Amino acid sequence: MKRSLVTIFLLMFLCVQLSAQEQFYIRHKVRWMETLYSIARKYKVEAKEIAILNNLTTGTVERGQILLIPDKDRIQENADTTELEIAVPEEEITDDQTPVRASCADYRPSPSHRHNISLLLPLSGTRNSSSFLEFYQGVLIAAQEMKQMGMNADIQCFDWNAQSPDELLSGEQLAMSELIIGPVYSPQIGNTLAYFRDTEVKIVSPLDVTSEAWISSFPNLFQVQPTQTSQHEAVIKKLDPHNASVWLISEEGDQDVAPEMRALLDENLIPYRVFTYDVLRGREVTAELRHLLGPNRKNQIIIASQNEAFVSDALRNLHLLFAYDNIPIELFGMSKWRSFETLDLAALHQLQVVIPLPVYVDYSRENVKKFIRTFRSIFHAEPSHYAFQGYDVAFYFMNALFRYGPNFEDCIESLDVPLLQSEYSFRKNEPDGGYSNTEARVIRYLPDYTVTLLP
Repeated sequence: MKRSLVTIFLLMFLCVQLSAQEQFYIRHKVRWMETLYSIARKYKVEAKEIAILNNLTTGTVERGQILLIPDKDRIQENADTTELEIAVPEEEITDDQTPVRASCADYRPSPSHRHNISLLLPLSGTRNSSSFLEFYQGVLIAAQEMKQMGMNADIQCFDWNAQSPDELLSGEQLAMSELIIGPVYSPQIGNTLAYFRDTEVKIVSPLDVTSEAWISSFPNLFQVQPTQTSQHEAVIKKLDPHNASVWLISEEGDQDVAPEMRALLDENLIPYRVFTYDVLRGREVTAELRHLLGPNRKNQIIIASQNEAFVSDALRNLHLLFAYDNIPIELFGMSKWRSFETLDLAALHQLQVVIPLPVYVDYSRENVKKFIRTFRSIFHAEPSHYAFQGYDVAFYFMNALFRYGPNFEDCIESLDVPLLQSEYSFRKNEPDGGYSNTEARVIRYLPDYTVTLLP
């Protein structure tokens, strides 16, 4: 009887111990596209810890497989509680223990810390490979400047086309990154975000504006290219409704640009009038426009269209009124106009057309001149807009890391960095979403056939 009681006691003790041990582990069901390394990153543990705990003989896991994961937070919580019970008198423990993040201005980088930054670029297998190589070259010049400023950083560049996405994204080298610039195309951005969904790694989409589609779901994504809406907002900021009559001219039946532009004008409480017509009417509308615009002291006109034929016709009509009837007109257009081949160049300059652009290089600026000299000296070539873009993206986000640390998103509104061809101002539209760049560069055509960058 005594032996039976001892046996029962021992079994109860073991059960209590096993129950206590289970509290320090998390059961994880492997999902599609997950790997051992991505799961380890998610729970902030070493991959080998998971492998040992689950008797894995290889680094391969299968969809639907159940894994035990060390619960680091529970272990730490238990250790902290034990320490408090021993070392801290009960009366000294307070409820107000919420950590407060230091001010952005108070962050001081550790001299010994090395930041890990990775690039994901299609450097082989595409006809644009040379362009992406130039992007990388621009990044290297930015890194060189940051090194001179005192930043310690390791830059890794991975060729997206050199191996399978799963093999690349699950690699241990990429897992050490604080910041990943790339990939360059939206679908590849989606694959990358799936691997780093539950980590602190910041992902920067440097080129593809359609990556904006991922913003609402991923808080650590930064979309660099401004959307069409952001470019339209840049136009709205240049209007002066107190001293001018604002007009919106669009093609009948337009369902793309005109409705969005009208919504933005309404949202900003800007009074405006609308004039729509069919491009087949052509010269017939000149007299109507003369009657509508002639009495006004100043007319600010937005041609809300990306149809080259319509834009060309509207531009011609307004230029006639300006040149022959002296009707005061200030014209605003769309970024796509820069690719149109049939627009009257003289009309663009005489009307001093204002256009928003995602990127524009002002070659008169000193930092642009310096970059060109450096690029020529190192690479013996002329930089393209890909090189400028690589520099801008890397210089901006390396500054963010250097000044504010890995959680730089908390301070990004305070970051003001001079760039070569871009303007960055990141905005979070949804509480659980990422950050979109809302700034575009705005240029004006001048009568002397030059173009100037507006402040």
